[in-house]
Amino acid sequence: MKNLYQKLYKSSPHSLANLLIGFYNVRQYKIRHGGAYQAFRKYYEETEKLSLEDAKKEQLRRLRSFLRYTYEHSKYYHEKWRNLHLDFKHLEWEEFKQLPFMTKEELQKNIKDVCTINRRTAVSFQTGGTTGVSLQVYYTPHNIQERFAMVDHFRSRFGFEFGEKTAWFTGKDLLNSRDASKHRYWRTDRQNNIRFYSTYHLQQKNFNYYIDNFNKYQPAYFSGATSSLSEIAKGGLKAGIKLTYHPKAVFPTAEMLLKEDREAMETFYGCGVYDQYASSEGAPFITQCRNAHMHMELMTGVFEVLNCHQQPTDFGELIVTSFTTEGTPLVRYRIGDMVEMETKPIDCYLKYPIVKSIHGRLSDCVYSRETGKICQGNLVNSVKNIKGITRFQIVQNELDAILVKIVKADEYIKATEEPKLLKELRIRLGKEMDIQFNYVDEIPRERSGKYRIIKNNCNEEI
Repeated sequence: MKNLYQKLYKSSPHSLANLLIGFYNVRQYKIRHGGAYQAFRKYYEETEKLSLEDAKKEQLRRLRSFLRYTYEHSKYYHEKWRNLHLDFKHLEWEEFKQLPFMTKEELQKNIKDVCTINRRTAVSFQTGGTTGVSLQVYYTPHNIQERFAMVDHFRSRFGFEFGEKTAWFTGKDLLNSRDASKHRYWRTDRQNNIRFYSTYHLQQKNFNYYIDNFNKYQPAYFSGATSSLSEIAKGGLKAGIKLTYHPKAVFPTAEMLLKEDREAMETFYGCGVYDQYASSEGAPFITQCRNAHMHMELMTGVFEVLNCHQQPTDFGELIVTSFTTEGTPLVRYRIGDMVEMETKPIDCYLKYPIVKSIHGRLSDCVYSRETGKICQGNLVNSVKNIKGITRFQIVQNELDAILVKIVKADEYIKATEEPKLLKELRIRLGKEMDIQFNYVDEIPRERSGKYRIIKNNCNEEI
């Protein structure tokens, strides 16, 4: 919603604003669920039954086709690859691994030449910029239809059908002052049975209004940023406010799903929590199967897990090539996340490789001269046994110091809990790190609507 339409929307009474949201979404859902959407739904249902050997053959076929398209339509990649004399019809994995990496900064700098389509008529997405680099990427409708088909296929494993009542938490500016004054923190697309809840007003004092509306609307499914869904769950549990009905599933997105978040959501919502990984710029998918394993969806792209020497490893940096990014091709793209692969043999109906854990962004690490690079998942565990921390954030502006911002609840007793937390951080960061604590009323979200547990602004790395 832009310009005049957005002004009209923001000034409209609640009922008219709901109609405008529905009107706006008619075109969006036609793009997403029209065209080749149904064909892709069938494709993913069929390819999920393949053996690993046959899946890799299909993956290689798609890779060859995608690379050929990229070379023929992207000025940037054509210039990069033209001296490599690639034979796309017979290209093998070793040849593919000779292609250069693409970074976010490089993509941002060369976006005009990378893009293969008319950007004015393309379907565009803006990434959040939580790593310091915000990107505008462009999709073909065909690619959008495949990506939504993949997401809906994943969700269908757990009973989801598009059109059932869904609560969607969004970081978009949905509301006006009249809505907030009436504690009405949502808009409704009645045609598609989606109620959009604002993340801007997620505070303990407002949780009862959200939860009361859940009980009235009774959405079967919840979807949105992990931190938003978790915050509601933890707030409801803390206040003793319960759902009076039973949802079918919760689908967190956009942020790493921690064990404590999953447990809180399963307890509060009273249903399964099902995870998936992708990105706004178009990363291939990693999704949860019915056996609760996280699988690399080989039909959506190529995943490489590399160590610091750019050699394959079981725990390292994730490099992606995505088949659903023909508009803005991602080839050997350094997306900035770290993953750990499952090394034990596991018998599962879905034969794709299993990811043991997603450790978050490389930038979501703290650096220590004594202990090296400490990832977000490890640092989150430092507060596991600390009472009364509502939210925390670690800021590193220089190599030898961190600032720990803490939003504390009444249960937090500084005299006892701060020394315990300091001890946990020392175990991870060493004895020499300067650790300062700052108690704040709020830790603001990023522009994307996400919370960042770690903000590393340090120019020096180990």
